[in-house]
Amino acid sequence: MKILIIITRFAKGAYTYDKNSTEKNYTYMVPLGLPYISAFLKKNGYDVTILNLNHLEGKVQDLIRDELSKNQYNIIFTGGVSIYFPDLRDYVQYIREDSPDSKIVIGGGIISAQPEIMYSLLKPDFIVIGEGELTALELMQCIEKNGDPSKVDGIGYTENGNLVLTKPRKPIIDLDALPYPDLEGMGFDEFLDHTLPTFIVYDTVDFPRPYPLLASRSCPFACTFCFHTIGNKYRQRSIKSIIDEIKYAVRKYKVNIIHLEDELFAYDKERALEFCKQVKEFTDTVPYKIYFNLSLRVDCADEQILDALKSIGCTLIGLGLESFSLTVLNSMKKHTSPEQIERILQMIAEKGLAGQGSFIFGDPAETFETATETLDFYNNHQDIIRGGITLGFVVPFQGSPLYKYCVEKGIIKDEIEFIEKRSQEGYPFFEPMNLTRMSDSEFEKLKDRVFTAAFTTGYFSIPISSESVNGVNEIQIRCPYCNQVSVLKNINYPKRFEFQQIGCRHCNGKFRMVTPYYPAMRFIFKILGFNRINSLKKTFDRIRNVGSNERKIGIT
Repeated sequence: MKILIIITRFAKGAYTYDKNSTEKNYTYMVPLGLPYISAFLKKNGYDVTILNLNHLEGKVQDLIRDELSKNQYNIIFTGGVSIYFPDLRDYVQYIREDSPDSKIVIGGGIISAQPEIMYSLLKPDFIVIGEGELTALELMQCIEKNGDPSKVDGIGYTENGNLVLTKPRKPIIDLDALPYPDLEGMGFDEFLDHTLPTFIVYDTVDFPRPYPLLASRSCPFACTFCFHTIGNKYRQRSIKSIIDEIKYAVRKYKVNIIHLEDELFAYDKERALEFCKQVKEFTDTVPYKIYFNLSLRVDCADEQILDALKSIGCTLIGLGLESFSLTVLNSMKKHTSPEQIERILQMIAEKGLAGQGSFIFGDPAETFETATETLDFYNNHQDIIRGGITLGFVVPFQGSPLYKYCVEKGIIKDEIEFIEKRSQEGYPFFEPMNLTRMSDSEFEKLKDRVFTAAFTTGYFSIPISSESVNGVNEIQIRCPYCNQVSVLKNINYPKRFEFQQIGCRHCNGKFRMVTPYYPAMRFIFKILGFNRINSLKKTFDRIRNVGSNERKIGIT
């Protein structure tokens, strides 16, 4: 049995789907779901190949066709989150055309959120709902023996023209028993060799070699905007298992950044402190500096935790902020408060660290007054926000309670139409849906205020110098927080009105590296506001497109 796993080509920046794109892409957060499944299947004796489309140049259709022409695969696995619906839809079509005998299996958040709808739209042979390792193995064994798929928990398939969903799969409790994800199979060395300090989580070093590590699975909380692909049963790996993987990653890949993809670090304080102790014991033996990035809730940290994190080289801490209004936080079921948010940001700043997170507007409980509470805090506390906090609007992702609310209230009138529209237009982050009780005109004013603040608030700095030294670009820039000069390598000078979010190498504050054009643009943006600037841009784009089309047909 030969198995192919396809990792989708991830989007750069805000998601838009372009089936004709031919570019390689190394600017992505490494997915762990499919590599974990690959490792588990390999451990159980199966022949698995991973096709990582991000590392290949050419149209996706041609790349898949080329791989299928070289090898005959019995089973093809793929999947992802909901925004990659158009990619997965096309992958199914390409596989059907070029390898009609292959069984197609799709999993991930896109399936777990809407199994019936996505099965009908994507039309694979099987879908995997929830956690995938045991399900993938049992499904493989079932197909191999021509067995009864109804005996495999956590899948969907067609029988007599009808979709059959088997009983849900119980969560894997012993996470230590799972093998490390098959990053080697997806070309991890190539990824590391091409990773630049352009992600805010990677800008601590000039030549980042980040390693993604899953220390736990799921989350026991139920925030309304969030969807847990594998349910709400929170499970943690043992500290020994995590430390062993860190040692493995450092020795095998020479990584210098460990990115803990753990939503609730410090949920268990004693465990977090013991983890930091054991990490430090190991990293002190490594001949180079290793940095850590991780996330925690604002109600699960104190000075002792932050001191421990700083001692192991943690410079950036992801935070679940969402709003500075208690009304909105309660509506989101965050179980946190504005006072906790301010306190954790203040402590992080005092420790010379930086927080990362977002304030997201537009919850159903949002009003102009609640939004003003958040905007006022954001505008007046840049000294403790330290550049790592972004502004945006809440998105009703499929499967979340917020999405279900939109369906129940008729905000989303037709789910299939909604999915198809997003597949054609991408995720319109600058055209958010009005989920509030505000009128559309009031909501437009709020959108203007939020995005204007996003573009015009925060610290920035113009580089002192930029030159190539031994073929590597080198930039000197003064930090607007501590006034110290940092020398940044392997990063390009921004173009005209563009900017690059970077971190100070002395105080860890985040700020925008900009060109001399930027202050004027920012001033104009502040005067005109986002909505007028956006309207002008749309007008210019229409004129440009008309002119382009006229030239194509010979009118001009």
